[in-house]
Amino acid sequence: MTATPALLILDMISTFDFPRGEPLRRAAIDIAPRLARLKRRVRERGGACIYANDNTGAWRSEFSSLVTLARASRAAPILDHLEPQPDDCLVLKPRHSAFHQTALHFILESRNIRRLLLAGVSAEACVLATALDARMLEIDVVVVSDCVASSSARRRSDGLAVLRHCDFAVARASTALDAF
Repeated sequence: MTATPALLILDMISTFDFPRGEPLRRAAIDIAPRLARLKRRVRERGGACIYANDNTGAWRSEFSSLVTLARASRAAPILDHLEPQPDDCLVLKPRHSAFHQTALHFILESRNIRRLLLAGVSAEACVLATALDARMLEIDVVVVSDCVASSSARRRSDGLAVLRHCDFAVARASTALDAF
Protein backbone atom coordinates (compact mmCIF):
# COMPACT_ATOMS: atom_id res chain seq x y z
CA MET A 1 0.00 0.00 0.00
CA THR A 2 1.37 3.42 -0.93
CA ALA A 3 1.52 6.31 1.49
CA THR A 4 -1.34 8.77 1.48
CA PRO A 5 -0.27 12.12 0.05
CA ALA A 6 -0.62 15.41 1.84
CA LEU A 7 -3.01 18.02 0.50
CA LEU A 8 -1.33 21.39 0.04
CA ILE A 9 -3.87 24.21 -0.14
CA LEU A 10 -2.37 27.35 -1.66
CA ASP A 11 -3.48 30.92 -0.94
CA MET A 12 -7.15 30.22 -0.25
CA ILE A 13 -7.11 32.29 2.98
CA SER A 14 -7.17 35.82 1.64
CA THR A 15 -9.15 39.01 1.30
CA PHE A 16 -8.26 39.00 -2.42
CA ASP A 17 -7.68 42.75 -2.16
CA PHE A 18 -5.13 43.10 -4.96
CA PRO A 19 -5.09 43.52 -8.77
CA ARG A 20 -7.24 40.80 -10.39
CA GLY A 21 -8.36 39.83 -6.90
CA GLU A 22 -12.09 40.15 -7.50
CA PRO A 23 -12.34 37.53 -10.26
CA LEU A 24 -9.87 35.33 -8.37
CA ARG A 25 -12.03 35.59 -5.22
CA ARG A 26 -15.09 34.48 -7.18
CA ALA A 27 -13.19 31.55 -8.69
CA ALA A 28 -11.83 30.55 -5.26
CA ILE A 29 -15.35 30.61 -3.79
CA ASP A 30 -16.46 28.32 -6.63
CA ILE A 31 -13.80 25.68 -5.93
CA ALA A 32 -14.00 25.85 -2.11
CA PRO A 33 -16.79 23.23 -1.63
CA ARG A 34 -15.04 20.69 -3.89
CA LEU A 35 -11.71 21.35 -2.21
CA ALA A 36 -13.32 20.88 1.21
CA ARG A 37 -14.64 17.47 0.10
CA LEU A 38 -11.17 16.50 -1.09
CA LYS A 39 -9.71 17.66 2.22
CA ARG A 40 -12.17 15.42 4.09
CA ARG A 41 -11.21 12.42 1.93
CA VAL A 42 -7.50 13.04 2.47
CA ARG A 43 -8.04 13.26 6.24
CA GLU A 44 -10.19 10.10 6.25
CA ARG A 45 -7.26 8.25 4.64
CA GLY A 46 -4.86 9.56 7.26
CA GLY A 47 -3.25 12.22 5.08
CA ALA A 48 -2.05 15.61 6.26
CA CYS A 49 -3.56 18.93 5.20
CA ILE A 50 -1.26 21.91 4.86
CA TYR A 51 -2.20 25.51 4.15
CA ALA A 52 0.44 27.73 2.55
CA ASN A 53 -0.52 31.34 2.25
CA ASP A 54 1.00 34.63 1.23
CA ASN A 55 2.07 36.67 4.20
CA THR A 56 0.66 39.79 2.48
CA GLY A 57 3.83 41.71 3.33
CA ALA A 58 2.97 42.15 7.03
CA TRP A 59 5.94 40.32 8.50
CA ARG A 60 4.60 40.71 12.00
CA SER A 61 1.53 38.68 11.07
CA GLU A 62 0.75 35.06 11.78
CA PHE A 63 -1.75 32.72 10.22
CA SER A 64 -4.73 33.38 12.52
CA SER A 65 -4.64 37.07 11.61
CA LEU A 66 -5.03 36.12 7.94
CA VAL A 67 -8.06 34.02 8.85
CA THR A 68 -9.54 36.96 10.77
CA LEU A 69 -8.99 39.35 7.86
CA ALA A 70 -10.45 36.89 5.36
CA ARG A 71 -13.46 36.19 7.59
CA ALA A 72 -14.22 39.95 7.65
CA SER A 73 -13.97 40.27 3.85
CA ARG A 74 -16.07 39.27 0.86
CA ALA A 75 -14.00 36.06 0.77
CA ALA A 76 -15.62 34.79 3.98
CA PRO A 77 -17.62 32.08 2.11
CA ILE A 78 -14.32 30.29 1.42
CA LEU A 79 -13.76 29.90 5.16
CA ASP A 80 -17.23 28.38 5.55
CA HIS A 81 -15.73 25.40 3.71
CA LEU A 82 -11.99 25.60 4.33
CA GLU A 83 -11.24 27.18 7.69
CA PRO A 84 -8.01 25.62 8.95
CA GLN A 85 -8.46 23.04 11.71
CA PRO A 86 -6.20 22.82 14.79
CA ASP A 87 -4.27 19.83 13.41
CA ASP A 88 -3.68 21.36 9.96
CA CYS A 89 -0.18 22.66 9.23
CA LEU A 90 0.05 26.36 8.46
CA VAL A 91 2.84 27.97 6.45
CA LEU A 92 3.31 31.64 5.61
CA LYS A 93 5.21 32.27 2.40
CA PRO A 94 6.85 35.42 1.06
CA ARG A 95 6.45 34.67 -2.65
CA HIS A 96 4.76 32.36 -5.14
CA SER A 97 6.26 28.99 -4.17
CA ALA A 98 5.19 27.42 -0.90
CA PHE A 99 8.75 26.07 -0.60
CA HIS A 100 10.65 29.33 -1.10
CA GLN A 101 12.04 30.51 2.27
CA THR A 102 9.48 28.54 4.31
CA ALA A 103 9.54 25.51 6.60
CA LEU A 104 7.41 23.43 4.20
CA HIS A 105 10.19 21.08 3.08
CA PHE A 106 11.17 20.43 6.72
CA ILE A 107 7.52 19.77 7.64
CA LEU A 108 7.19 17.25 4.81
CA GLU A 109 10.48 15.54 5.65
CA SER A 110 9.66 15.32 9.37
CA ARG A 111 6.40 13.55 8.47
CA ASN A 112 7.98 11.41 5.75
CA ILE A 113 5.65 12.92 3.12
CA ARG A 114 6.91 12.48 -0.45
CA ARG A 115 3.62 13.01 -2.31
CA LEU A 116 1.53 16.16 -2.62
CA LEU A 117 -1.86 17.00 -3.99
CA LEU A 118 -1.72 20.68 -5.01
CA ALA A 119 -4.84 22.83 -4.94
CA GLY A 120 -5.78 26.48 -4.51
CA VAL A 121 -4.86 29.67 -6.33
CA SER A 122 -3.57 30.49 -8.79
CA ALA A 123 -2.82 27.85 -11.39
CA GLU A 124 -0.44 29.96 -13.47
CA ALA A 125 1.55 31.38 -10.56
CA CYS A 126 1.64 29.86 -7.06
CA VAL A 127 0.50 26.37 -8.07
CA LEU A 128 3.02 26.26 -10.92
CA ALA A 129 5.91 27.66 -8.84
CA THR A 130 5.20 25.25 -5.99
CA ALA A 131 4.99 22.27 -8.34
CA LEU A 132 8.32 23.16 -9.94
CA ASP A 133 10.03 23.52 -6.55
CA ALA A 134 8.53 20.22 -5.36
CA ARG A 135 10.02 18.50 -8.40
CA MET A 136 13.47 19.90 -7.58
CA LEU A 137 13.07 18.40 -4.09
CA GLU A 138 12.01 15.04 -5.59
CA ILE A 139 8.48 15.25 -4.19
CA ASP A 140 5.74 13.67 -6.33
CA VAL A 141 2.95 16.07 -7.28
CA VAL A 142 -0.57 15.76 -8.59
CA VAL A 143 -2.28 19.04 -9.44
CA VAL A 144 -6.00 18.78 -8.71
CA SER A 145 -7.42 20.44 -11.81
CA ASP A 146 -10.92 21.16 -10.54
CA CYS A 147 -9.55 22.48 -7.23
CA VAL A 148 -7.33 25.19 -8.70
CA ALA A 149 -8.49 28.62 -9.76
CA SER A 150 -7.17 31.70 -11.52
CA SER A 151 -8.46 35.19 -12.20
CA SER A 152 -9.73 34.10 -15.61
CA ALA A 153 -10.61 30.86 -17.35
CA ARG A 154 -7.81 31.54 -19.85
CA ARG A 155 -5.18 31.96 -17.12
CA ARG A 156 -6.38 28.74 -15.46
CA SER A 157 -6.32 26.71 -18.68
CA ASP A 158 -2.92 28.16 -19.66
CA GLY A 159 -1.51 27.35 -16.22
CA LEU A 160 -2.81 23.78 -16.35
CA ALA A 161 -1.43 23.42 -19.90
CA VAL A 162 2.04 24.46 -18.74
CA LEU A 163 1.85 22.01 -15.83
CA ARG A 164 0.87 19.20 -18.21
CA HIS A 165 3.58 20.25 -20.67
CA CYS A 166 6.10 19.95 -17.80
CA ASP A 167 4.82 16.39 -17.27
CA PHE A 168 3.06 17.00 -13.96
CA ALA A 169 0.18 14.70 -13.21
CA VAL A 170 -3.10 16.62 -13.41
CA ALA A 171 -6.25 14.93 -12.13
CA ARG A 172 -9.75 15.80 -11.03
CA ALA A 173 -10.60 15.69 -7.32
CA SER A 174 -12.61 12.49 -7.81
CA THR A 175 -9.48 10.58 -8.93
CA ALA A 176 -6.57 12.59 -7.50
CA LEU A 177 -5.99 10.28 -4.53
CA ASP A 178 -5.62 7.35 -6.90
CA ALA A 179 -3.23 9.14 -9.27
CA PHE A 180 -0.02 8.12 -7.49
